[in-house]
Amino acid sequence: MKILIGTPIHECKDYCMERWLKNVSKMEYPADLLLVDNSPGLTYVEQVKDYCKKYHLRKYRIIHLDLNQDPSALGIDIRIEKSAEVIRQQVLSGGYDAWFSWECDQLIPKDALDKLVKLMKSGNFMIVAHNSWYRNGAAGFNFDMGCTLISRECLEQYCLSPQTNSNKINRWQGKPEKYKDRVASYGGSSLEVTGLIDPIYHL
Repeated sequence: MKILIGTPIHECKDYCMERWLKNVSKMEYPADLLLVDNSPGLTYVEQVKDYCKKYHLRKYRIIHLDLNQDPSALGIDIRIEKSAEVIRQQVLSGGYDAWFSWECDQLIPKDALDKLVKLMKSGNFMIVAHNSWYRNGAAGFNFDMGCTLISRECLEQYCLSPQTNSNKINRWQGKPEKYKDRVASYGGSSLEVTGLIDPIYHL
């Protein structure tokens, strides 16, 4: 499968960005990398380029979105939502078979993507999501899309940003779990996994 690792980034995550890109550089499964930066201005893009150079990442691209920096939860959700839609469009236009949604605050083993690809193929799933513990040690799992493989078929049928028309089915509503729930509610096949990829360090 031709895979695009696609990740929204923001300067507020710089505390983990260099460690994460080092982790990306060690992945065994060959994949391209797309970073969608929604930080204010272009300064952070240049900083991330330096990290990529340091860890010899070559098959990567950074797209900058000039978005409202509203610090509220809604503002953050909208930035993530718009960034995710850019990634979806790049998967479709670039001929990729799947998007590996991998958040930049999660460190995973180098064979993690291999395992997700095998799972997706084994059941012809649209989504294979691997859950992790919350970073603050709270009881329970974090059901986001921090480490999730999403098929091209899924991305063709369900977009990731608000629509201006009345087709409400295409609204992600900002929260990753909403996208997974919506795909499932309309008959899309998805798999939730825990414990297969270990360890996952949620920074």
